[in-house]
Amino acid sequence: MKKSLDKANLPEVSKKQALERHKSLIELGSSKTPLLSLLCTEAIAAGVQQIIVVTSADHQDFLLWRESFENAYPTVTIDFAIQPEPLGTADAVYQAVEQFPMLQKSSFIIANGDNLYSQNAFKKAMTHQETPHAIISYEAKHLGFDESRIAAFALVKVDRNNFVEGIIEKPPIHTHKNFYDKDGYLRVSMNLNLVEGGSFYKALQACPVHPTRGEKELPEAIRIAIKEQPKSVYCHLVFEQLPDLTSAQDLQQFS
Repeated sequence: MKKSLDKANLPEVSKKQALERHKSLIELGSSKTPLLSLLCTEAIAAGVQQIIVVTSADHQDFLLWRESFENAYPTVTIDFAIQPEPLGTADAVYQAVEQFPMLQKSSFIIANGDNLYSQNAFKKAMTHQETPHAIISYEAKHLGFDESRIAAFALVKVDRNNFVEGIIEKPPIHTHKNFYDKDGYLRVSMNLNLVEGGSFYKALQACPVHPTRGEKELPEAIRIAIKEQPKSVYCHLVFEQLPDLTSAQDLQQFS
């Protein structure tokens, strides 16, 4: 986000916060509520009671945020897992599972801290039981992004019964036609997933660093899980817009 600030048409106070804070802690809109608070509120409304936030070692701002948020939600437990290096989403989840071994014995939801998933989307993840793992995908047209923005995410390919056959990070636009499902929908993964900790931990351990992007990517861990156990990942589809804080200009949608 910081790299896009120069081109963003934003008030100076918003630019200052974007420079000084993690983007999930920027105060949004007239209520000045951080995205992380909004996100956790939706998760709690869906039934989530324990939250693990993955941060860097320098996370004093997150500690202050937790103190404030727990005052409003005293029955919810919020812990932190430390990611020593910014090695991608799969590594972030791996660090959480390593530091909280009970995750290896339970199912849990993975969510990005810069997307505002709805209670409905969280509920789909919470109630999934058909397979060990699930992706909550978003129908491309309802996301409200143009093709170039869609190409920055991962696309999901499913069979006729909605089992995941493949997931590709940042596919070129000319390949998108290969991902439409039987009903003509293009399914976009926004990193909202339910996983069974024991088997997915093995996929996280085996996940390599991408040779050009230098990160361990969650779609690659999902591909490994499918290779190990075909039809173990089901894909739900939601028809919703998803507020997202990829770039500084995205802050305007919360004003």
